[in-house]
Amino acid sequence: MKAFYLFFGSLFGLSFLAQAETVPNSEFIKAEKIYKRSCATCHGKKGEKPAMGESKIINQLKTEEISTTLLERQKGKLIGAGNPVKQRLTQEEIKALSQFIPTLQ
Repeated sequence: MKAFYLFFGSLFGLSFLAQAETVPNSEFIKAEKIYKRSCATCHGKKGEKPAMGESKIINQLKTEEISTTLLERQKGKLIGAGNPVKQRLTQEEIKALSQFIPTLQ
């Protein structure tokens, strides 16, 4: 009987953890709002379009590539139509967007 409870207790614990990982956290929700408001117009709802026909398709980029590019644009090292939007982003927003965008696939 003890093994029965141990088995189902473990099973319940694993299902709880799986559900906990799929629940979006506040940073994910914040990044989603920023993306919809400031990025989706040019990059597409799912990051599937090259902005202005010139950028990379951002949903195919890795987190680090997105972060580096946003930081370089923010500092003016890369010139493009989206720079004014990127210059208003905080470091936390850049990090959150960098993690959110690859999930758009």
